[in-house]
Amino acid sequence: MGEIIERHIRRACDLNDIDIYDLPDVIGEYASVAIDCAFEDFCTVTWEDGSNLSRDYLKRRGWKETAINRAYIEALRDAVVSIYEVSDVCPGESFLARDLVRGGDPIQVSERTATKTLVQWDVIATRIVTVRGVVQMAGAVLAVDRGLADVMLALIRRSKGRASEAVAKTSAASDPILKARLEAELAKDDTLMSVAAPIITTLWLNDTIRRHRAPLPELANSDGEKLELMTLHYRLLPGITAADVVAALAGAPDIREENDGENWIWFAPERPKRKGRKSSHSDDPDTGRTIHGHLTLGPTTLEVMFNSEIRATRIRDLLAPILDGLVQSPLVERVTPEQAMAARGNASASAAKSLPDGMSPDDMREAVHQVLDRQYRNVLSQKIPVLGDKTPRQAVRSAKGRQSVANWLKGFEQNKARLPANDPMRDYDFSWMWEELGITDLQL
Repeated sequence: MGEIIERHIRRACDLNDIDIYDLPDVIGEYASVAIDCAFEDFCTVTWEDGSNLSRDYLKRRGWKETAINRAYIEALRDAVVSIYEVSDVCPGESFLARDLVRGGDPIQVSERTATKTLVQWDVIATRIVTVRGVVQMAGAVLAVDRGLADVMLALIRRSKGRASEAVAKTSAASDPILKARLEAELAKDDTLMSVAAPIITTLWLNDTIRRHRAPLPELANSDGEKLELMTLHYRLLPGITAADVVAALAGAPDIREENDGENWIWFAPERPKRKGRKSSHSDDPDTGRTIHGHLTLGPTTLEVMFNSEIRATRIRDLLAPILDGLVQSPLVERVTPEQAMAARGNASASAAKSLPDGMSPDDMREAVHQVLDRQYRNVLSQKIPVLGDKTPRQAVRSAKGRQSVANWLKGFEQNKARLPANDPMRDYDFSWMWEELGITDLQL
C-alpha cells in the first residue's frame, strides 16, 4: 500500500514542495480522496508473484462478507479507471456516463449520493463496475476540470503511441507472432488504462494543490487602488435634522443629488476640458464621469459608501468642512471582497425571491431570457480566447474546432445547472446555439 500511495501522491507533492504527510493541511479532505484512489488501485494490481489484494482477501476472509460485497470486490478487482463525461442526471437515481478514453455509447450508472451534486457535462475520473447486473461507480471519484481532462486525454493518447513505438523497436528481430500479440494487446485501451490510475491521480492532485495555494487575485477599482469596501457612518448631532444635511450638501463639489433628498452620487473630480473640444453630453455634464461613491441620508444618520482607503481620505477631507457642526466623527466599516462574496452567496436565495413591484417570476424569467438571447447571439460573432481567438462560427469549420466549441457550450450548460432552482437563468435553453452552429451531433 505504501508503494501504491507513493505512485499516486509523491510526484504531485514533490512538484509543489510539500511533505506527503502535510498534504491534508494543504488541501483538506481532498487528500483522503487521493488516498481512496490509491487504495482502489491497490485492489486491482497483480504483483510479480501473482498476488492480488482483492483475490487474496476473498480467499481468506470472503466468508465474512455479504454476497453483494463479495460481488463488488470481484468487480473492482478487474476494473480500470477512466475519464467520463456526465449527462442526463436524475438526482438520487442515475446518470449517463460517456467514456472519453474508450468511446462508445453512454452507459446508465445507478447512483444515489453523487447524483445530488453532479450536473450536466461534469467530467469525472472513476472506475465503473457492474455488480450483479447493476452498473455503478466505485467509491473513489475525482471531479476533473474540463481543461485538465483535455490534458489527461492528450497524455493518454501520447503514452499509447509511445508504447506501440517501443514494441516496434524492441521486437523488430523477435518472433513475429509475439510481436503481433504485443501490438494487439497494446492496442486495447484497457491495457493502458490498467496502469494509468497513478498518472490521473497525480495530474488531478497537482491541479488541486495549485488551486488551493494560488493567491487570490489583487482586486482594484477603476483608479488602480486596492479594493476594500468601506462605509462611513455619520450620526447627526442632537438638534440637527436631515433637512440641515440636505442644505449643507447642496452645491458640494462633485456630489450630485439623485432628486429624492436621500441619495447622492460622489463623482471623481472633473477633468479640465481641452480647448476647442466640445462635450458630447451637453444635456448632462456628469454623464461619463467615474463614480467614486454613494451617500445615503436617513433621519439620524448619513452613510457614505466607496471602495478604497484612498477614497476614504478624499471623501472625509471633502465632507469635513461641509458637515462641520452637523455630525459626529464617523465610524468606519470595512468589508473585504471575500467577505462580500460570501455574504452575497448566503443571501442569493432570498434575493432571488425579491422582484420589482408588478413583476411575476415568469415575467422576470422572460426578461432575463431575452437579454441572454441578445448577449449570446452577439457572442457567436466575437473572438473567444479558449477557441484560439476565433469566433464560434469560424471555429466550427474544422473537426477540432467543432469539438472545442461543443466543450465551450457544455461549459455554459454546466455552469447554469449549478444555479439555484429559482434563478431565472437556470432553465435557459442553449439548444438554439448548438443548432445555429451546426454541432447538434456533438450534443448527447
